[in-house]
Amino acid sequence: MTITEFQTPAATQAASKLGVIDVDFHPMPLPTDPQVAKHIPQQWRDYISRYGLGAMGGGVFPSQREFTHRLDAIDTNGRVGLDPFLAVEQVLDPFDMTAAVLTCPQAYIITNGGANMPENLAKSVYSAYNNALAETWCGADDRFRASVTVARDIPGGEREIIRCKEGESGDKFVQVLISPSGQDPIGKQRYWPIFEACENYDIPISFHVPGLGRQPTGAGRQNFYAETHAAFGVLPLAMLPSMIFEGVFDRFPKLKVAVLEMGWDWVVPFSWRLDATWSMLRDEVGHLQRKPSEYLKEHFWFSTQPLEEPERPDQTEDVFRIFEESGFGERLMFSSDYPHWDYDSPYESVPESFPEARRRRILGENASKLYGIPLRENSGLPSPTAA
Repeated sequence: MTITEFQTPAATQAASKLGVIDVDFHPMPLPTDPQVAKHIPQQWRDYISRYGLGAMGGGVFPSQREFTHRLDAIDTNGRVGLDPFLAVEQVLDPFDMTAAVLTCPQAYIITNGGANMPENLAKSVYSAYNNALAETWCGADDRFRASVTVARDIPGGEREIIRCKEGESGDKFVQVLISPSGQDPIGKQRYWPIFEACENYDIPISFHVPGLGRQPTGAGRQNFYAETHAAFGVLPLAMLPSMIFEGVFDRFPKLKVAVLEMGWDWVVPFSWRLDATWSMLRDEVGHLQRKPSEYLKEHFWFSTQPLEEPERPDQTEDVFRIFEESGFGERLMFSSDYPHWDYDSPYESVPESFPEARRRRILGENASKLYGIPLRENSGLPSPTAA
């Protein structure tokens, strides 16, 4: 990747390393794996054994890689995303990371958001995954932080947030994770109890692909994995306007939103489109207190993976510069997407040729502020100026 000439950062940063926080790191156990199954009541373990889990949601995957994984992520059991110590060895230790935020959308993929199975079984599966992240993964390394995964379309998701945050591992849960699509647009008031709980505990609500329901197309599932993967960026184009125009942020002014693995190059032109729409139809949404772009800049964060790479590498700098100059410089965070095939290391997502101040923000500072995770002293990537 060719980037414009490196710019010298502030002298005050020269002696310290560039702290790293990974905001999209995937454990991938199944409900039948011991680390999850032990937390499911016997009644529902018996049910799963006899009747299965019903129709699975989620997208399509390459048949030769069930978990769309990188080949070296397979552990000694022939599984992927099951061994936290292998994950530490492959990612956290090599890059001397401060933290990795665990995102486990398996709960809503496997349960299809709670469809086609008893509601209490679905709730039990969600709770079991949350317990497994706290016990097995956060217990393996104190650099792991967990997400509270809840079903957006099963009433009572806020109670699972309260259970996790008020439990003995409450400080390990740093965000709430839900599917980016469901039965209704996410701004509808039926979802507001989840937002209220997030605001109460001062943790972000995050959205991670794959979306459930009708999938990114809005009309049905795609035939090809490539089609699904390319359409990830479509999901937030319906999600963000719903939250903004429904008045979510006027009702919850401290709510923070992390948009994970759905791109970010669309944010600036889409903010222009939202403002243009609002300027013509503002009498219809008179409850809004500000322009849509202002809500975007204040309430939303985005992750790097998959990295936006123009056909002409020399234009990459322009993509980042426009994003930053439009007011989103403190809103982009490093994500590896481990253990998937399109995993990015910190050097791939945030090249050394970038200005050091930008690298610091994306690699760790932005996530540190969002999640309240202090960067570890003298940890991370080497500082070019110190070298």
